[in-house]
Amino acid sequence: MLRTRCANDNHGRAVVTVRFCCTCGTVVNKAIRPSLCAVEKHARMRRSQSIYCIDCGERLVVAR
Repeated sequence: MLRTRCANDNHGRAVVTVRFCCTCGTVVNKAIRPSLCAVEKHARMRRSQSIYCIDCGERLVVAR
């Protein structure tokens, strides 16, 4: 099943420097290995209104 792309620009770029999309959580660059993140890094990403972590793919915001 094909999913439509979200509005994030990482899906359409030729050179993507992150593994996961911060909006929808899909892998946008398979060449980058997933990494383990510190709680502080996830807190910074939440403050910048990211839904998913761009390094490990973990969902940062709980759905209401």
